[in-house]
Amino acid sequence: HEVVALAKTLQQELARLRETHESYRIPEYGLACEHKHSCSVLLARVDQFAVDDNSTGKRSWRTWIDYDKFYELSQKNAKDHSFTFSVEDYAAETPSWALFGSEEEGFDPTDTRHRKKTKHPKYTKFDDDGVPTHDHNGDALGEEERKKLTSLMKEAKKSLGDGCSVTESKGGEKKIEDPSLMFRGLVITK
Repeated sequence: HEVVALAKTLQQELARLRETHESYRIPEYGLACEHKHSCSVLLARVDQFAVDDNSTGKRSWRTWIDYDKFYELSQKNAKDHSFTFSVEDYAAETPSWALFGSEEEGFDPTDTRHRKKTKHPKYTKFDDDGVPTHDHNGDALGEEERKKLTSLMKEAKKSLGDGCSVTESKGGEKKIEDPSLMFRGLVITK
């Protein structure tokens, strides 16, 4: 959770700097990918790697590398040094399972995922605000439970705001609270 909170804070700070210091020429960044197992997220430049679909209002990402295309372009450059290419020329669409916020959490569904025998995610799908929509079996939550969880989220946002809160203890340990992540990582024992 702290890696996501850090990335979100960095994204917000870059946006603030971009808006308040135009001379810095800081590009817009977005949370493109995550891989929960390696505790990593990818902040990608929107102008280079994001594609916005005006009809759906959704953003897709092109953060993967088409290695065949890269090889082809690099061979062409080796033969003709006046030929140039950029990352946009060999970027490939990011698979849905690798996108930030996907239910697969960056795990390729064709790979075998090993979980601790007794621990399973309490919730498997979330809405855009981070409120769970499906239980540990993948079944849609009932209306009453969704209302309860939405209310808990609103309370957390009311006390913390939309950003995240970082509290440091005397021993140097940091506690990071981010309402959008409050239901992720909860487990049940089976």
